[in-house]
Amino acid sequence: MPKSRWQLKATQLWGKRGAWIDGDGRFAVLAHCRVLTVSLWERKEEAARARAGIDHFGCGGACSRNHEIVDLQAIRPN
Repeated sequence: MPKSRWQLKATQLWGKRGAWIDGDGRFAVLAHCRVLTVSLWERKEEAARARAGIDHFGCGGACSRNHEIVDLQAIRPN
């Protein structure tokens, strides 16, 4: 069960497609590879370091290098 507003928003956006959503914060690192994974970070710099790590090392056996950072605060509800 999501505990924060950022976890709730990420779950609403990607919960049905995502293999997992972890962390807390407004910046989401998405790995759209074999399965969608989402990690949440408080600061953009933290998210950028996390993305750089998976860009460099890969996110798993079927990594297609399709990773992005999304600012959850910038996404308006429908």
